[in-house]
Amino acid sequence: MKKKSLSPRSDHTRTSTPCVPAKASIGAAVCFALYSIPHPLSAQQPPAEQPSEGPTLQEVIVTATRRQQTLEEVPYSVTAVSADQLANTGVTDIASLTNQVPGLSLYNLGARETSAINPIIRGINVTAAPYSYLNFRTLEQSPVGVYIGNSPIDGYFQLEDVQRVEVLRGPQGTLYGAGALGGALRIIPNSPVLDKFSGGVEAGIGAVAHSGQPSYDAAGVINIPLGETFAFRASGKYDYLPGFIDAYGILERPGSGISGIPTLANPADPVNSPGIFTGKNDWNYQGTFTGRTSLLWKPLERFSAELAYTYSHVDGDGGPVANSEFPGGPYPLDPRITFPHGGDYEAFVPIDQPWVRRTDLTSLDLSYDAGFATLSATSSYVTTSGSTMLDQTYGLVGVNVSVPGLVQYYAGTPINPRYVNPSFFQDSAHTFTQEIRLVSNTAPGNPFDYVLGVFYEHQDTDGSWAFSNPGSPERSVAQGCTSPYLFGTTFPDCLVVAGPGDVHFFQSDEQQFKDKSVFGEFTWHFLPHAQITLGGRHFQEDFTDTQAYLLYYAFLLLPAHSQSTSTSKNTGKIDLSYEYATNQHVYALWSQGFRRGSANALPLQGLYAENPILLTYKPDTANNYEVGLKGRFDNGLAYAFDVFDIEWDNPQVAGTLPTGNLAVWNGNKARSRGFELDFSSPLFVPGWSIILGGSYAQAKFTENYFYAADAFGNVVGTAGQQLPGSPKISAVATLNYDRTLLPGYDLRLSLNDTYRSDMWLGTYPAAILGQTAPLHAPGMNLGNLSATVTHAAWRAGVYVTNITDRRVIQAPPEEPNRVGGLTNLATINEPRTIQLRLGYSF
Repeated sequence: MKKKSLSPRSDHTRTSTPCVPAKASIGAAVCFALYSIPHPLSAQQPPAEQPSEGPTLQEVIVTATRRQQTLEEVPYSVTAVSADQLANTGVTDIASLTNQVPGLSLYNLGARETSAINPIIRGINVTAAPYSYLNFRTLEQSPVGVYIGNSPIDGYFQLEDVQRVEVLRGPQGTLYGAGALGGALRIIPNSPVLDKFSGGVEAGIGAVAHSGQPSYDAAGVINIPLGETFAFRASGKYDYLPGFIDAYGILERPGSGISGIPTLANPADPVNSPGIFTGKNDWNYQGTFTGRTSLLWKPLERFSAELAYTYSHVDGDGGPVANSEFPGGPYPLDPRITFPHGGDYEAFVPIDQPWVRRTDLTSLDLSYDAGFATLSATSSYVTTSGSTMLDQTYGLVGVNVSVPGLVQYYAGTPINPRYVNPSFFQDSAHTFTQEIRLVSNTAPGNPFDYVLGVFYEHQDTDGSWAFSNPGSPERSVAQGCTSPYLFGTTFPDCLVVAGPGDVHFFQSDEQQFKDKSVFGEFTWHFLPHAQITLGGRHFQEDFTDTQAYLLYYAFLLLPAHSQSTSTSKNTGKIDLSYEYATNQHVYALWSQGFRRGSANALPLQGLYAENPILLTYKPDTANNYEVGLKGRFDNGLAYAFDVFDIEWDNPQVAGTLPTGNLAVWNGNKARSRGFELDFSSPLFVPGWSIILGGSYAQAKFTENYFYAADAFGNVVGTAGQQLPGSPKISAVATLNYDRTLLPGYDLRLSLNDTYRSDMWLGTYPAAILGQTAPLHAPGMNLGNLSATVTHAAWRAGVYVTNITDRRVIQAPPEEPNRVGGLTNLATINEPRTIQLRLGYSF
């Protein structure tokens, strides 16, 4: 029997002709192309006898439009990644997800940088990689909305016990609000199930190339019905990834990481004594726990309430950084010390660098089916907080090349042989959101559908960063220095000035944000196979930024001072779609995205005074023009293709000004143009199937911009410049093979390859660091392999990521070839990991 379309308008009768008459040239052309190509099973052929081995690919149901639809019915670009796909391709978090979803990217610099990194879709991003001081958190609103279920979330967490992940490409300002400028990322967790006791456990152990320790993880999930109307579900996973970087040149410093003074090799000589250097093998480890509990109450068929709590804790040491170019030899700050040569998986770091992050999400989802529509409400409260210790020693010494005499303010004159410059970053965010939605219940014959809603958000974020030079002020006193150092002065004007704990710089930043908005989408089914959707959202937003900082060596205190802004904005959407054959759709879309404007509490006087024009920055808006084709055949072949043009006004750029002050500012205009392709199908050979995806996005400035920022330099953008953070080309291919080995024993093989072209990491050089061009990262091509055998409730598998152990530079050194080459520290990808896993389900 022929399968009917699941479209809400599918109550009509199909003719025996696979394509309707060519009322539109696009539909006719696509119809001809699809049906003139030989298919294993066309939409009009009766189902052939299925092979005994290998399941047919199933249709995918998503909730991107706030109602259940098949993937091909959603009239814009959406990619859905199932739980099986996540497991088979080694995806554990959003960073690894970007390798499997073309057009989705981020700066993959390790989990310790999570708070300073936003996801990027279709290249809609101008903020540079979080080098230098921008390591603690983002300043601008994310260009991509990230959700667990219906709840916005920040922080770090693993993708564990989820149904699927939905990636909504392009501006989603109507249903998903501010912060969905480039799209939305929805992680759909599994909910409790009534009347079913079930669960499972799984454990794995593995080997990471270039590491002396094993990786391991353990996970479990349980679903417990509690009477007839309640069900409880709990899941958790702990994952340990050993380090693969060996660190050298760590100065022994008892006590606090920010203020601990280096130990003297010769306590009798506090001025000239060397330090004591140590090292750590497998330095950059990471341990992560993510857990979720949820309670479902369903006293009526039409009503449900789900209370959920998600918790994540991740900590580690160091990061995936290595210096393969240091030739070895005398330590430039103390030639009496000899360092070994560098290596592909070796780093030279003068301080240890522990880090930690915790994320909590509490949410309550209520839903009532009133017959004509479903009324639902989502309340959520999310907190995330973290701290990290980073090193600025070699970077600051390297600045002496472009700003001679600067490092002496921190390291003394002559330079302290035990000089270190730790930086300690802390951040936290607390966000409450409330959304109420009324979604019409689609039924055959209804001419109209709608979504109406109100949204409220209150967010408080704060961050602080401190830089210290422990031991250098004490050494300058031991030298006999009596007056502070100034550019070019000599003894006795060589005193290193610092505050308590030898902190020489401290800055804090607090932000408060409120968003009140109303939104709606109205769909008219003006023909049995055609519909048009009109959508809009009205925002009212308030934002306040408060900063304070101390610069001890310049005797500069900037008390806490605030800047505030208010914004009112409307965004819109028009979406026309047409089902020209069974399960074959064509659509045209105009949609807008919006991101809040805000304020920068910058100094206007003193050495680090900034241009007053930078005190505020405007909202940015994206207009997306998109046309696409989507479809599915009875044999499981599914496809989606679209072309898009996003015109971006006042793009927001966050970064470090030439003074070192942090700020957000506006460019003039930018654009992202390209296309995307998703394809999945069983192959002609029984048991084989393939999933393909590709994206091309040419994202660039279309107008110049210029700010005379301060005495240290300017901030500029040039028309034609490629925007940073995403490649022009990304592609992924996954080949699956399913077969029965023996009665009751089933095998699945999955071979996956992911490609990314090169990408820029910024749009302007950091003048104070002496850069002459923005930083740039090369492309990559990585493969993964998995093999899983299932038998009854048991499953066992082997999983290999980065099969060829390819070393890829994710971010090149910020200040190359300085301090004898010690600044050649590049961020690299994870090496090959082989893992054995055993699981049991009941």
